[in-house]
Amino acid sequence: MGQWADYLISAVKYDSNKKIVQAKQHKDSGDEIGKGELITRDELATNLKKGIRYSTIFNGNSNWKKGDPVHFIRVGSDYSIRTDSNKVEFDNLKMLPELE
Repeated sequence: MGQWADYLISAVKYDSNKKIVQAKQHKDSGDEIGKGELITRDELATNLKKGIRYSTIFNGNSNWKKGDPVHFIRVGSDYSIRTDSNKVEFDNLKMLPELE
């Protein structure tokens, strides 16, 4: 399979302002995708600022499918976490399923 990123995100929860509350991350060893754990937006942002690589993943037909790289984007005095480079004040990890 090869390593897609350091961690992969399979699900996300947003608040009413379209900011991430929690994300489910999985360690990507290159040989396998680890069991998921929940992290906060602050943890995700800190890791991205440190250079830890993230990508989204989707579960299709019992196999994981690679999504898009996740970016930390400075927007004025704030930041957004997105899979595109749009400098807007809300997070967007495209079409990941919502955490329950």
